[in-house]
Amino acid sequence: MAELYYAKPGPITPIGLPGHNLAIWATPNWVCYRIFFFEGLSRSNDFVFDLGAVAAGGQSALTALVNLEMSNEPPEMVQARFYAVDDCRFQVQKGQSDVRFKTKNRVARIDKFSRLLDPCMHLTEFVILKDDEPQAQATNPGGLAVAQSRLAIEGYKYILDDLKKAFSTVAQVEAAFPKGVTFIAAGGL
Repeated sequence: MAELYYAKPGPITPIGLPGHNLAIWATPNWVCYRIFFFEGLSRSNDFVFDLGAVAAGGQSALTALVNLEMSNEPPEMVQARFYAVDDCRFQVQKGQSDVRFKTKNRVARIDKFSRLLDPCMHLTEFVILKDDEPQAQATNPGGLAVAQSRLAIEGYKYILDDLKKAFSTVAQVEAAFPKGVTFIAAGGL
């Protein structure tokens, strides 16, 4: 049975267990993997990213989140939810051009107030693949400078088996995996 993965409200849960098939949208195809292993990434100091001091009304440089970069062999993936630690607004992206949480004209940023509307932060969740280069930028909307602009994550890290299959349509993926597959839109249209 096919399932479309999208972050579900409530505490973060794994996309699947070992042996589960995944079809990940990596433009222009659905690329297929099987979960070999996964482990939790708890909110800890190693996954709090400080983008530095930001002047009042200013923004930080676009900063690589190097602790979230994944290995190519074996292929790895991270499923992450993002949390603002300091009073800034954060724009998160995968690489130079794949900005997350955007429409044609606007970008939804993550800030401390995001938790008021989304207590479990499921709307900030997305996956980071082996070739992604996750980055973030902080904007300080306040009237005072901040000495730190920290963004934290929690989630899961997966080691994947590359099934060496790619399909252009959902129907082709479903036909190849009649016992079940989870579709993941990993960004980039």
